[in-house]
Order: sequence, then C-alpha cells, then structure tokens
Amino acid sequence: MGPSVDGAAQIAMNGSGIDRRQRYLSIGALAVLLIAVVVAVALVWAGVGDESAGNASGGSGSARDWGRLRPAGAEAPSGDISATVYVPDSPAYGISQVSAVRSVPSAVLIAKARASATASATGRLAGRIICIDPGHASNTNSGTEPIGPGSTETKTTEPGGTSGVASGIPEHIVTLAIGLELRKQLESEGARVIMVREGQTFDGLARDRPLIASKSGASLFVRIHCDGSTNSAANGASTLYPASIPGWTDDIAIESRRAADSIQAALVSGLGVPDLGTVERSDMLGFNWSDVPAVLAEVGFMSNEAEDLRLVTPAYQRKVATSLSAGILDYFSAGQQGR
Repeated sequence: MGPSVDGAAQIAMNGSGIDRRQRYLSIGALAVLLIAVVVAVALVWAGVGDESAGNASGGSGSARDWGRLRPAGAEAPSGDISATVYVPDSPAYGISQVSAVRSVPSAVLIAKARASATASATGRLAGRIICIDPGHASNTNSGTEPIGPGSTETKTTEPGGTSGVASGIPEHIVTLAIGLELRKQLESEGARVIMVREGQTFDGLARDRPLIASKSGASLFVRIHCDGSTNSAANGASTLYPASIPGWTDDIAIESRRAADSIQAALVSGLGVPDLGTVERSDMLGFNWSDVPAVLAEVGFMSNEAEDLRLVTPAYQRKVATSLSAGILDYFSAGQQGR
C-alpha cells in the first residue's frame, strides 16, 4: 500500500530539506575551499614580497623565516628574527643554489651573546671587546650560504667538525672548552668577552657568527678550531686570516694579519708544536661577513692520535687558552693598532 497524500507531501518536503542541506553543505565547503585558496595565495604573495624586499634592503622577517631551514634538532629562538631570504636561482641578485636564511643576525642571538659578558675597569685589555667563537656545534645544517655578501659561491652552513681519531670526542666539545677557558683569562685582563656560543648547539647560520662579533662592537673576532687530515702524521698549529677582498674584508685584512701573526707565534711558543704558519683565506664565511679583524686558530690535529689525546684534556685546553690569550695580549700591546 502506498503512502497517503499527506505522507507523500511530507516525504517530498523531507527530501527537499535534505537536498537543501546538501546544497548548503556543498556551498559551505566550496566557500571554505575558496577562502583557503585566497589565504594561501596571500601568504605566498606576502612571502615573495618579504623576500624581495629583504634581498633589496635587508628588511626584517619573523620567526616563521627561521623555520624554513633551522639546524636539525634546533628550536627556533624566541622573539623576532631579522632575516633576509636569498631566493635560489634568482637572476635579480645573481645568487644561485642558496637555501639558507640570512640572519642579520637576530636581536635574540646578540642579546644572548652580550648577556654573559662582564668586564673589569683594570687590566691590560680594559676597554676591549673580544668575541670568541668556539668552532662548530653539535647540530649540523646542510643548507648553503654565500661565502660573502651577494656572492654566487656558496658553502655548507654547518657540516659539523672533525672528531678525535683516538678519543672519539667531537671537535665542538674541545673548542668550547678552550673558548670558555679563554674567556676567563681575557676577563681577568679586563676585556669584555662576547661568546658566540656557550652550549653545545648554535641556533644560527655560519654568517651569524661574524655578524655577532660585528654587531657587538668587538675589537677582535677569535675563532677556535681543531684541524683534521687524511695524513695521520700531520700535527701542529696554524692561524688563518682573511684575504683583502674589496667591499668585504679590505678594511680588516691588515689588522687581521697582525692578529694572526701574534696568535700564531704564541701558539707555537706556548704549545711547543710545529709551526704551520699563518694562512690567508678568501673563501670563509666567518671572515667575509665580518666587519671587525678576525682570525681562526687551528690549535691542533684531532686526526693525529698524540695531538688528539692532548687536546681533549683540561690541562692542555688551559694551555691552549693561555697561548691564545698571550697572542691576543701581544696584538693589543704597544705597536698594534687594534680597534
């Protein structure tokens, strides 16, 4: 038996209501989709605008820029991050294969570096600001960066350092221990010391390191590294300094060379190791992005068993720090121009 007239009408009405709900749901879903598309396009457009403006004028970004290529395992710093994003294969800026975010560096990194700096009113280094950069960190970053402002040549941001052939201890642990000891010795001479890092990680890019030194008004930027070689017999110390490159390092090259000479002499004398000399380099981000005199001390080979086993001991680390301190004091002594 079929439905009554009223029943049929009710079914029709119900069917109509279902159709209307389905239409409303479809329209609602379509509206949500359209809104999502508009928002996505707006975000992409805003991102492109920010990147273009940043490349042209060093404009600021936000914490979202950091998330595009932060080091593996690193947390984004709190607060705003001034950033310029170099767009890969961008003909407008002549930069290719660049995938790292260029911090300016962030106010967070600068503030953190300055926070622990103390100084004495007396001492041979009173009034000096010295920035210490313990090489590498426990977190790596496979992104690439220009070796200097506007360069098309790039290098890996943080490939990680070497490790002891006998001890197995990573370079970044040794360089930090030496750096912290060096800070104590320089502070005892009245210097205000800025540390690029005080822990095992560094939540920034390679060029942030020299920029921290520059923005902090340092008189000297001292980078501490350990060497490595496929020749297990290689040992000794060397000190690197920037080549004079117009627009990049031509204003710091002479002073950097003087600092390198003083530090290298002190390392060889204080450690009794082979003198591998001072070495001019034109391809290092830590030099080419610096606006203050900069040196990099290779204090020994972790690929050499005997030297490795010395470098990982606190007593020898203090000896290295003492030698570096002596070289820095010599650089700032009478006859050295400094800054």
